[in-house]
Amino acid sequence: MKKILLSIVSLCLLNATTIVGVGENKKEAISDLSNQLSVNVKSEFKSYVKMINNEAKKMKEKEIYLVSNLPIKGVRYNNETPIKAILSSNSIEVYKDELNRLKKEIEFLKNKPKTYDNCNILLKNIDTFNKNKIVAIALGGKNLPTINITKSEVELDLKNITKKVDSLDLASKIIANQINKKNIYISIKPYGSRETTQLASIFKDKLSQYLITTKKSDKADYFLRGSYKILKNSIFVTFNLMDTNNNILKTITLTLTKKAYQNLSYKPNTKTFDETLINSFVKSGKLSVNIGFKGYNREDGIDLKEGDNVDIVVKTNKPICYFLVGYVLHKNNKFSYLLPLNNNNINKITGDDINQNITIVQDVEIAPPFGRETLQIFASTLTKNGKCPISAPRCKENSQGYCVIKGKPNKVIKHTRGLLIKHKKIEKAENSISWTSFKR
Repeated sequence: MKKILLSIVSLCLLNATTIVGVGENKKEAISDLSNQLSVNVKSEFKSYVKMINNEAKKMKEKEIYLVSNLPIKGVRYNNETPIKAILSSNSIEVYKDELNRLKKEIEFLKNKPKTYDNCNILLKNIDTFNKNKIVAIALGGKNLPTINITKSEVELDLKNITKKVDSLDLASKIIANQINKKNIYISIKPYGSRETTQLASIFKDKLSQYLITTKKSDKADYFLRGSYKILKNSIFVTFNLMDTNNNILKTITLTLTKKAYQNLSYKPNTKTFDETLINSFVKSGKLSVNIGFKGYNREDGIDLKEGDNVDIVVKTNKPICYFLVGYVLHKNNKFSYLLPLNNNNINKITGDDINQNITIVQDVEIAPPFGRETLQIFASTLTKNGKCPISAPRCKENSQGYCVIKGKPNKVIKHTRGLLIKHKKIEKAENSISWTSFKR
């Protein structure tokens, strides 16, 4: 068997935690680290902000959704090995310099006329400032620069001067005319949610008619990430064009009139479930486990069409055993189920399969019923004698062939997390992937 030379990126935090990203190339390793850092910040942000000022506490409430796309700075390359280290003690200074630069630009733009272009550049800089500051906080940075203007203030100005658009087709043309990049992955979500709605899916399809796009995010050279705020009689949309290092290249905003989205579903249905899922991640400083669809980045949001096929992949940095729980979150049909793996519904990853993307299920076809779903992995390291210390939850097969776990999804999450045993020598971790499916 040919041995693959892995690229490794490690991030050493001031609190002695080391996060390692592994991949078969630099791009994959950075992506792996970015995903893990995102989860780490989501899980630990409250403990970080307790050590700093009230300004950051406010940021926690207003900007925590930003951690899905984190910039990574201060990488040190070692030419003799494929290992690249990001040390928080070095990186914090890089982030401080960037924050100070952005602060100067923001202060300058604040005093400029409130034109569409000026406001969008200001919004881009504020967004970039907040993203970098969240990472700096996660690295242990203190006495960081602050700004006295918020995104909401700039968005309020933009709402008054942006063009009101009454069709998604026209909106797509306006956005596409401002973009000269190719091979773009598009994602659109409601503000503060991870869910892809019907409005978001159709908007994405319209944009794809006028831009050169890619279906899978791991093939993209650029990302067009959109979010929208639901107002009384309109929807305010913000798009950020970003490169593979999560630098914001351009910000575009517009307002959709009610006519543009009439008869379309545009409100997220699973926000409460998503918050329960993300806010209580079981994680470990040593054990890392990832689950995903081959070629898709879960942080960008995944929407799939009827007839699409996906491979489910798992990657871990240690020998583990695990089980998988699925959550069907369709509007009128919500339940949890256990994904069958073996006789006891537990699987293992050991030996040469560590630090590799292992395909555990191939060619899963997207078929009815359509809607929002999540697949979650619960993992544990093995005991000294190689046995698995966890057991899968009980379930009962229904008429559709699902082995259903009793209880509502929000309660099942907490129940299954309780099944992970508490043992000093056993590491445990979890991860999840969510997607929305639509009829083609």
